Amino acid sequence: MAKTEIAFLFIGGTHHVAHVAPVAAELSRRMPDAHVRCLHADPETGKAIAEVARAMEAPALSIEEVAIPASGHWLARITGRKTATKGPLLLRFARMLRKATVIATPERTSAALKTFHLTRAPLIHFRHGAGDRAPKSEKRLKAFDLILVPGEKDTKRAVEAQAIPRERLVEIGYVKLDYLARGAASRPPLFDNDRPVVLYNPHFDPAISSLDAAREVIAAFAAQDRYNLVYAPHIRASDDMSAETMAAWQALAIPGQIMIDLRSPRLTDMTYTLGADIYLGDVSSQFYEFIAQPRPAAFLNTHGVAWETDLRYANWHLGEVANGPADMIAAIDRAVAGHDTTAPRQRAAVEYAMGRWQGAIARAADAVMAAIRR
Repeated sequence: MAKTEIAFLFIGGTHHVAHVAPVAAELSRRMPDAHVRCLHADPETGKAIAEVARAMEAPALSIEEVAIPASGHWLARITGRKTATKGPLLLRFARMLRKATVIATPERTSAALKTFHLTRAPLIHFRHGAGDRAPKSEKRLKAFDLILVPGEKDTKRAVEAQAIPRERLVEIGYVKLDYLARGAASRPPLFDNDRPVVLYNPHFDPAISSLDAAREVIAAFAAQDRYNLVYAPHIRASDDMSAETMAAWQALAIPGQIMIDLRSPRLTDMTYTLGADIYLGDVSSQFYEFIAQPRPAAFLNTHGVAWETDLRYANWHLGEVANGPADMIAAIDRAVAGHDTTAPRQRAAVEYAMGRWQGAIARAADAVMAAIRR
């Protein structure tokens, strides 16, 4: 009888690791006779997966770095986009996974494995994040045999917007929070003073984020002395930055007042979402990670969108909205003053988006094992 092989693909970057690797580690502990493999293509991702394996005491978890094909590097050079490596990398993965029992992935590019008939193995999608944005890539969900989502919000959207059969969706809770919240109490403070800390966390997509106003935001915080600021955009915002551009951003930091982080592991391990006092952002799903412990929030409407009835901006009803950096500090002040009113709505939104996040790792492992038995 062939050995059970469970393959987890990581081609999107380190920010996907905490959403899925804990489940891989749990399966490797539960199924010692199975081959649980985590395939990735960069040392940072491999290191992050190895840390999960260590923390969860899963030494049998197989972590394999796969070289990006030359064609992938060529595509990245001519397009100027790091993500162009994904297609050639998936072709290489497909050749490696001919005997896989199931294949699991936290992103939707891997739907190509089914779309182009590159594998016969059931394909499992782990929804990463719990935000309100509805990217075009959600149309690829139809290619997956099983879709594991955090909570009711994603189930409803998949069924109603993408016509996914309900039986292909399983609500498991928010894996990342289940994994990372356990060490929250031992984290040191972000600054060595008593000023409240604002986390500014814009999304990477410039079409809907406030990234274009980031320098103005930082300048506004530099000009006041009531709040500290952590500028920690989505890690993909720096994907295609040169070393010179990164250095120019870092030069805006002010010791004891403004922290700039564009690339460190702290962007993905909830250091800032757990450690800050106030959230400032736009459409990043990390907002929902932040309000797992309800706190004041403000949002920047730098595109002048009519957000009140747009479901992509549903999170903006859970804080105050500023029309730009000029009235941002005032919006933050209003968010702090009115938080007692907002907190109950935040709690309800977290439950709707993330479900019962405690125990999410175990429920996800149960769902994968059930898929294997079928």
